[in-house]
Formats: sequence, structure tokens, C-alpha cells
Amino acid sequence: MKENQAPASNLKSGDVSILKKKIINVRDRISRSRQTIRSVVALLSSSIMSSVLGALGGLLIARFLWPEEVGAFRAFTIPLTYLMFLGLGTTDGLWRQIPYYVGKEMPERVDALASAAGAFMLFMSVVVSFGFVCCATYSLLRHDLYGFFGWLSQAFICWEVFYGSYLTSTYRTLHHFVTMARINVNQSILTFGMVFLLPFLRFYGLCVRVALPSSLVVWLFHRKRPLKVAYRFDTKDLGEVIKIGLPYSIWGSLYTSAWIATESALILFLDGVTSLGLFSVAYALRSAMNSLPKAVEQVLTPRVVTTFARDGSIRNANARIAWVTAGITGFMIILVCASSFLLDVFVPHLIPKYVAGIPVMKVCLWFSVVEASFLPMNALFATGRPWLYGRSVIAGIVVFPLATYLLYPAIGGLLAVAVGSLLGRAARTLAAYVDLFVLTRRET
Repeated sequence: MKENQAPASNLKSGDVSILKKKIINVRDRISRSRQTIRSVVALLSSSIMSSVLGALGGLLIARFLWPEEVGAFRAFTIPLTYLMFLGLGTTDGLWRQIPYYVGKEMPERVDALASAAGAFMLFMSVVVSFGFVCCATYSLLRHDLYGFFGWLSQAFICWEVFYGSYLTSTYRTLHHFVTMARINVNQSILTFGMVFLLPFLRFYGLCVRVALPSSLVVWLFHRKRPLKVAYRFDTKDLGEVIKIGLPYSIWGSLYTSAWIATESALILFLDGVTSLGLFSVAYALRSAMNSLPKAVEQVLTPRVVTTFARDGSIRNANARIAWVTAGITGFMIILVCASSFLLDVFVPHLIPKYVAGIPVMKVCLWFSVVEASFLPMNALFATGRPWLYGRSVIAGIVVFPLATYLLYPAIGGLLAVAVGSLLGRAARTLAAYVDLFVLTRRET
């Protein structure tokens, strides 16, 4: 009996040590899972609220203002949309490098990169806002009040575009998504509430409605920022961020800010300010629908990058996204079909001034489906190879203007630009899937 008991006693002692390690690992995994779930729920709930408020706000804008007034304001937003490239990829570089160094367990590099990037983005905010203030002053000297308030509003918004984008990039991998969600909700509530100024202030109300919430959200992001580092220019650290981010920014700017600005510029050129006003309401609806896929992307991207940094596997990094993508895409298709039906029912009664914009609104709904289906491309972003991530943009750049040119004689400038843009984004997504499939097969 003693001979049989001794090995059992030794085995039990060894098992206790192993069991303790397993319990700790399981406990850590459960903690991380709870944090992830909490972050996703917070961002999704805030995104749903932002989507609802954004859609209602767009509806009220269309109820209170004529398309010409909305189009006139949107024309002032085109230059700043093109000027976003002046960030030189700083946000993109941080978006990739912060989770990468978190995965490598190098927090000192995170602080150094954030310090240099923060100093640069503050500088760009000052420079660009000064330029818009000069434009506003020139308009005031010419007694052009539309120009004065239009350019002055852009001087405020540029702080959110540059410094605000830097701040949000520091929230992505430090488990502060709940805080970011609350700030976004505050911005959405204030933006929605200010829509009731429009019947009294008209065009000027649009200017105030974007300038004040932008200033508030930048202040809140700065106050609650996770990385409270002192900003200082360091050419080496800033150079690393720009070296990584600029190639991504080139592709990203072509696909986002430059693409959006080109949509507005083409509509203004082909169909005039009234059509641009119709498109503005459709774009507000499109942004509201896109907010849900974008919220999911905000949570998933840093985790995909961190996973890739740890094991170097695209297949493992992409495994975190596949089922989420299928679920979100399916949900967005159902939501788009339902919303398309509701547009025919409610627009003629609620915003009769914009009945002519129903077709372009229906087209803009489908952008959210493309946005949702693009989630797996974060695995390409994680590789740190900009050409691999961005070359699919070329397909979209070719399809967008070509489709617009071919469709323009048949359906007019407004609808041609919207459909061409949608086809271009779909082409970019399909081309990216081909790259992802090829890369995964090579890894296998």
C-alpha cells in the first residue's frame, strides 16, 4: 500500500503547481474577455445611440433647411477634408505601433512615440486653424458673413481632425474604450440638441453646430487621455511613427478623406449646390449606418495587431474577426433593406424638400455593408506592410471615376457619383480579400 501511495503523493504535489498556473491563466483570460466584452458593449451602445441621434439630426436638418443652404455649408468642408493628409500618417503610425509595442511588452516605446506624435499634431492644429482664421478674416473684410462663419467653423473642426485623431489613437489599445464611448455619446447629444437652433440661425446654425461639439470633444479627450505624457518634438521617434504611418496614410487618405472630398467636389461640379445639399443628408444617413461597423473595428484592430505581434500569424490574427464579420455584415444587410423601405414611407411626409434625394439615400445605405465586410482587412494592416494593405485601393480608384463617367449620361451627376463611389469601395474590398486569401495560403 505504501508503495502505491508514494507516487500518488508526488503526483498530487506536482499537479497542484500545474493547476495553480492553469487557474491563473484561465483567470487572466476571463478578465481579458470581460474587458473586451465591456468595451464592445460600451462602444456598440454608444454607436447605436450616435446612429439614432445622427439619423434624427439629419432628418431635422432636412426638415428645417433647404438643400441650397445645406449644400452651401458643405462646400466649406471640402478643403479641410483634403488637408487631412498634413497629418503625415501620424495617427496611422500610432494605430499600428502602439498595439505592436504593447504586444512586445515595451511601454517605454509607447510613451516616447506618443510624446513626439502629440507635439506634432498640436503644431499642425495650430497651423491649419490659423490658415482658416485668415480666410475668415478676408471674408469679413469683404462683408461676406457666409464666408466668415463658414471658414471660422473649419478653424475649430481642424482641432478634432488633427489633435483629436491623435488622442483617439491612444485610446485604442489601453482599454479605455468605455471612456471614449462616453465622450462620443456626449458629443452626439450636444450635436443633436443644437439642431434646434437651425430654424432661427439657418446657415450660421450649421456652423455653430459643428464647431462647438468639436471643441468640446477635443477638450474631453485631452482631459481623459490615457497617456499623460509631456509633448516634445523628437525627430527620431516622430520619424518612426511617420515612416510606418505615412505609407498607410497615403492609401488611407485616398480611400477616406480624399475620396469623400472628391464625392462632394464632383457633385458640386456636375450638378450644383442643390444636389450637394441632397447628398449631404444622404451622407449623414450613411455616416450613421457606418458607425456600427466602425465601432467594432475600433475594438478589434488593436487586438488583431497585438495577436500578430505575439505569434506572427495572419491566420491566427484573422481568426478573431471572421465570425464577427459574418454577423455584422448579415445584420447590416437586414437593416439596410428595412431602412430602404422606410425611406419611401417617411421621407415624402417628414422632409418633402428632399424627396428628390431618396434614390441617393438608398444607395448610401449600402456603404455600411461594404464597411462591415471590410473588417478582416485589419489582418493586412497588422503585417506592417503598407503596399500589401493599400494596393487594393488602386482597384477602387479605377472603378470609382470610371463608373461615374459611364453612369453620368444615364442617371445624372448626383446618383452617378454615389453609385460609382459604392462600386469603387466594393471593388477595393474584393481586391483586398484576394490579397488576404493569397497571404493566408502562403502561410499554410
